[in-house]
Amino acid sequence: MTGCDIAPTGIACPDCGAGTLEPKRGRFGPIHACTADGCGTWLPSRPTGAICGHPRDDGPCGALMVEGTKTIPDRCSDRGCPNRNPHRLARAAGA
Repeated sequence: MTGCDIAPTGIACPDCGAGTLEPKRGRFGPIHACTADGCGTWLPSRPTGAICGHPRDDGPCGALMVEGTKTIPDRCSDRGCPNRNPHRLARAAGA
């Protein structure tokens, strides 16, 4: 293992496609980084393998979804996607 007690994901890297996003030790806790040489892709949360389909001006988002927390459901890994904070979308739709 890579020095982390988290189970491997086996999810393909969305950027290079050659590696997988596997758990590693980050400076502030576990991260999920690509195993391919030269690829710097990493996610702060565990990827679910699902693809975000939130509508945008140029079509559906298409980024990987990551696990949420106790109070926030699974969310998009793309910081520019409105589905990055799905709990806020739900509040805005109900208001």
